[in-house]
Amino acid sequence: MGAEPSAIMPTLKPAVRLKPMRGYALAHAHHPSLIRMIDPSHAFFLSLCSGGLNLREIAYLYGETFGLAEPERVEQAGQLLELYRMFLDFHQQRGQATPRFAPERFLYPGDDAVIAAAAHGKWPVPAGINVTLTFKCNFNCSYCYQDLLQAGDQRWDLAKCTDLVDEAADWGVVFLGLTGGEPTIFRGWLELIERGLSRGMIPTMTSNGTVIGTSAEFAQRLAAAGMEEITISFDAPTADLHDAVTQSRGHFPKVVAAIRYLVDAGLRVVIKSVLTPATQHAIEPMIEMLVDLGVHEIGISYMESGAIKSGANSAPNVTIDELGAVRARVQALRERHAGRCDIHPPKDATRKWKDDDWYPCGGINMGMSIFPSGDVSVCDKMHKVSDFTYGNVFEAGLEAIWNGDAFAALRARTVDPDHIDPDCAKCSKLYSCRTSCFVDSFNATGKYLAKDPHCGGPFFN
Repeated sequence: MGAEPSAIMPTLKPAVRLKPMRGYALAHAHHPSLIRMIDPSHAFFLSLCSGGLNLREIAYLYGETFGLAEPERVEQAGQLLELYRMFLDFHQQRGQATPRFAPERFLYPGDDAVIAAAAHGKWPVPAGINVTLTFKCNFNCSYCYQDLLQAGDQRWDLAKCTDLVDEAADWGVVFLGLTGGEPTIFRGWLELIERGLSRGMIPTMTSNGTVIGTSAEFAQRLAAAGMEEITISFDAPTADLHDAVTQSRGHFPKVVAAIRYLVDAGLRVVIKSVLTPATQHAIEPMIEMLVDLGVHEIGISYMESGAIKSGANSAPNVTIDELGAVRARVQALRERHAGRCDIHPPKDATRKWKDDDWYPCGGINMGMSIFPSGDVSVCDKMHKVSDFTYGNVFEAGLEAIWNGDAFAALRARTVDPDHIDPDCAKCSKLYSCRTSCFVDSFNATGKYLAKDPHCGGPFFN
């Protein structure tokens, strides 16, 4: 028989962090999809979930602190437990209390208006910035979503990027995304990661591994700085197929070495693999190879559309029947290696989003994309798309750009019935979604503010 609910020991998951902000708090893990803006009192509650207190004891401390009577404190504690279940583990045995966040740091009033507004619109501070370090790449993958022929500003260098990291950290930004092109071609990429980590940010990066695989020192420095996870792009289990997919020569051994170095250094290694007609029959040996190398997670992706002039928009894709066959085969491998490696089949491209299963773009509400030209946009696929560019970091600071008139006007257009699809205009999710992926909509219809082609709405809840 299980323990009574009040006797359960809720404990913050090891990857979860709590961060005080002005008028609210943040609860988040190591991925931008796992971040929530919450009331400071809720962060206080979560800070008590240290493994040494059961739910009734936590409810008592929470109630005494915020003046709640016995029935109300127990009820609220139960509600908060359900609301933030994604951030918690549950134990039936009392363990050694390991407080990670001081509860008193969250004893300040929450701004209800700011929290409510952010639930349906712009966050006061973006959760993350995504910095395209360079448009250059030593691969020429047919499926790449970026236009690699774009140019940056001559003033774009390590010093400027370091200033951006410091500015973002001072402002309270949590996530520092580094992308490209191939980000490790940028001179100073490792120093930027180290700087972000030293400032309390969580860097995220996807690399093709060719630079990291030249020396174990890169992985060792990443681990020493506190980097916990990195994503490597990997599409083929043999050198010949790898050369064909990436339209390059001789890099396969370096990519494999990069994976080994990173695993050996203790980083959590995530593999992103794009499904193409050329690689669909090599999925099984590739996954087996990666599992043997010790990677922690493998995601097989259906080829997505890209920037206007990217190769992804003209590259041949697998058929729907081929996609279905690959999904079934990957699912079998997922079950075989459960507990050893987390394997994700490609999503069903024919399935429309449902009311409880939809994927809004966060860029318009809680993220900034910054390019080597200095331009700031809602998405790293939208460089030089003037209608979605709302500032330049060589002309203004991040906070001024985020709170500026250009961004406000852009956001207003994304909910204006005169500009958006009629289905979107009447949808209850509009202010969170704002028509979702502008790039996918443009590539499907020729209009950025058309209804997302994956959406099964409108929704009315």
